[in-house]
Amino acid sequence: MTLARDPDAHPSGTTDAASLSLPLSWWRVLAPQTLDMPAQCRLAAALKAAQPLPSPDWSAACRGDPAAAIHIALGVLAEAIAFPGRLDPAMSALCLCAARGDGSCIDLLVHVLGRRARRRADLKVLCLAHAWCSVARRGSDRVGVAR
Repeated sequence: MTLARDPDAHPSGTTDAASLSLPLSWWRVLAPQTLDMPAQCRLAAALKAAQPLPSPDWSAACRGDPAAAIHIALGVLAEAIAFPGRLDPAMSALCLCAARGDGSCIDLLVHVLGRRARRRADLKVLCLAHAWCSVARRGSDRVGVAR
């Protein structure tokens, strides 16, 4: 992906203060331990203030529903070239759920960050993906089957 097609692209090794002040960019620059409760509240407020994405699951994703966040993120990732402006809000909703310990959201976030790191040969993003791998997960990682 070229810089012209990727509005959030920045040269490797540069994370300016402006991107840190924009909560919807945190998913691609902040380590998980930085997303404490006040940061999560700020991120949730930024999601609610953002332009809603065209999905019936958007409000649920903004409230921290992991299934809704994953559904939206997968849809946006599939169309990211056509609608790059939707990537940050979708991934921010996913990041919020990951910061709260949802294992599926952590896995998807790690996958996306890993792909970004490989595509850009960006060691900082790769380190960020590895940091998310060590986040404590809520509940069981196993899916139960009712009998």
